[in-house]
Amino acid sequence: GADGALVVNADGTRTEVPTKTVDAVDTNGAGDMFAGAFLYGMTQGMNDEQAAKLANNAAAKVVGVFGARLSQEDHQAALTEVNA
Repeated sequence: GADGALVVNADGTRTEVPTKTVDAVDTNGAGDMFAGAFLYGMTQGMNDEQAAKLANNAAAKVVGVFGARLSQEDHQAALTEVNA
């Protein structure tokens, strides 16, 4: 959401991962996009903070369009922004 994400590790370490402000057009699928992107990041070797940043990026992009799917270009942009 607008407040970003809070990642809590097994040892209790908390990391706040901010998100960018976007104009929401359609919030359908935002939670699913966040969860899927976070899990994708983890399976690709990202640490928790990187995976949460990817998830925030993807969810921010999906609420900016109608429908719950992103274009291939938006998927790639969400990945690229993790390392920016």
